[in-house]
Amino acid sequence: MPSSHNKTTSVAGACADVTGVILAGGRSQRMGRDKATLVVEGERMFDRTLRVIRPLFSRILIAGDRPDLASATVPAFPDRYPGSALGGIHGGLAAAETPWIFVFPCDLPFPDVTLIRRMLDCRPGFEVVIPRTAQGLEPVFALYHKNSLPLMAEMLQRGEYRILDLFPRLPTCYLDLDVTSRQWQRALLNLNTPHDLSRLKEDPD
Repeated sequence: MPSSHNKTTSVAGACADVTGVILAGGRSQRMGRDKATLVVEGERMFDRTLRVIRPLFSRILIAGDRPDLASATVPAFPDRYPGSALGGIHGGLAAAETPWIFVFPCDLPFPDVTLIRRMLDCRPGFEVVIPRTAQGLEPVFALYHKNSLPLMAEMLQRGEYRILDLFPRLPTCYLDLDVTSRQWQRALLNLNTPHDLSRLKEDPD
């Protein structure tokens, strides 16, 4: 079990055993344009996520073939199995040098530090930590341990891309969140379509 790896602090106060992984390899078909470079409140979505997670994780990488977003301190790694969220998570986990990764989609305008820290605290005894609301699970805003890599690879090699099939087969912590909480609604809001983006600009709060 991965509980022996939960030494989370480094000299800088960031998690030394968790890599922050920004998923940016999707095609953004429903949005019709690259979600990572959408501008919200004067800032690209990618940069908003990066700004929030930089103080939390000693290492950060991009899952996806995104040299346009990469830098010397935030490298990008093309997916080994492109075309699905599961493939992106597998790619980020395979590239990470830490036992854990925390994955973030590039379409969350308001990632919440309190929720991130709460999820980090749930890791002992589990290989996945994932929020759950009345609307379902949030698999691309979740923690994954290296122990889950063989199962991910097995599924992908068989052409099984349904990420929800992963969790019943791994020690998974389902973090139940009150969907009526405005804080959690805001933290888990994602932008999938032009309508979502226009609605956010009309009602930023």
